[in-house]
Amino acid sequence: MNKKAFENMEHLDFRIEDAEPQDVEALRTIVKDSWMRVYPNEEQNITVDDISSIDWYNEEGLEKRRKEIALHADGVHTWVLKNSEDTVMGFCKVTKTDDKREIEAIYVVKELEGKGMGKKLLQKALDWLGTERDIQLKVVAYNSHAIGFYKKFGFQETESSVSYEGTKLAHGKEIPRIEMVKPGNHS
Repeated sequence: MNKKAFENMEHLDFRIEDAEPQDVEALRTIVKDSWMRVYPNEEQNITVDDISSIDWYNEEGLEKRRKEIALHADGVHTWVLKNSEDTVMGFCKVTKTDDKREIEAIYVVKELEGKGMGKKLLQKALDWLGTERDIQLKVVAYNSHAIGFYKKFGFQETESSVSYEGTKLAHGKEIPRIEMVKPGNHS
């Protein structure tokens, strides 16, 4: 994002709306930028080069995601956060099936971190997912900022071991993840 886009941020209006297929490249850029900042970790021996070697814009993956957004495939829903200039500034992706409620991703651009926009996206997702079932998510084990954020919304860490194809790196290393669950109102 260029600096000028953020100079008058307080004066920009933000809205949350359904993602469109043409938003996919912006979503990937937001994720890539976030991963480049947050996931390199000396203790885990995960380098910036490891993260940058991911094929973020693989055309097959982009097309799959465009179709998923266009069709709302299998109860998958994505919302985007856009500013008054129609720029995607964040997003949230969730899955809702008969037996599963999951927050798959939530990201905002660095310049909006700590400004309440992630909370708005997460609340939109929680409202859509409902309270009748547990809601789960997976988060990088050393991302203490994200873990604290989710705990404020009632998510609790579980003891479940988590392996996730999306965080396996090209050379076989896996970014360690944990599962968190927000208990539902089981009746």
